[in-house]
Amino acid sequence: MKNFGFIKAIYNDMLSEAISNKDIKRQKIFKTYLKTLKENEVLRTQFLIYKNIEDKIEESKTKAVEYIKENIALMNKYSKKEILESNKKLTKYISNKIDDFKNIYDENRMKPLHESISTLIFTEKNASTINKIIDSIDVASDYIKSNSTRGIKKVNESLGVSNEILTSIVVDKYNEKYKKLSKGSKKLINTILESSTSDKIEFFESTIKDCLGIVNEQIVDADLSLKESLLSVKENLLNRVFNESTFDVDILKIFQLKKDLNE
Repeated sequence: MKNFGFIKAIYNDMLSEAISNKDIKRQKIFKTYLKTLKENEVLRTQFLIYKNIEDKIEESKTKAVEYIKENIALMNKYSKKEILESNKKLTKYISNKIDDFKNIYDENRMKPLHESISTLIFTEKNASTINKIIDSIDVASDYIKSNSTRGIKKVNESLGVSNEILTSIVVDKYNEKYKKLSKGSKKLINTILESSTSDKIEFFESTIKDCLGIVNEQIVDADLSLKESLLSVKENLLNRVFNESTFDVDILKIFQLKKDLNE
């Protein structure tokens, strides 16, 4: 598959469903997606190119065009075969969702932009393809210009790869599904996607503290068997230590535990 934007949109949709429906299997697949992006240079470069162009704010058409060209040029060191083989590393996990997601993707305002970026990456420059290339640059540059009128925030370019990868969900998935999430779930997503290390530590520790408070309250009136289970949960919580490299997975588990304890 050539259109990396389509692949990315499927995984973003999967994360939204995983959080909304408490789907552990989909959470694991999304974790694999992140791991593959981090480990594969071709995929990581593609991801950052798509995000650079999606999030760029520039009122000057000339500057927008140059920005697009410079980003696309980053893919010149990879062969078309390398790119397609790398994309297959991601599509193999979502092959059963591709056909169903096409109808949803048709309504995605990012689709024309993604297709234009894909065209620019895969089209060889020659006399017969000039019009096709110019048309694709025009679509992408118009999109960048429209960002300034939509008030989209710039992505912090100093962020590391892990946060840049995760930040995409904020842009792509702030839709009806996101709006329907609880206040706590929204805070969880925003913390994973946009927070500094210190904010993540604070959220991690406060969530642990909340869970311990609930456990302590429930232990008081619990029967013996339930009390033993709650004490085991408490021990597990007390032994948890913040680890930024596994934060996204750890906090999802703790947050789910908190929801289960409250039910």
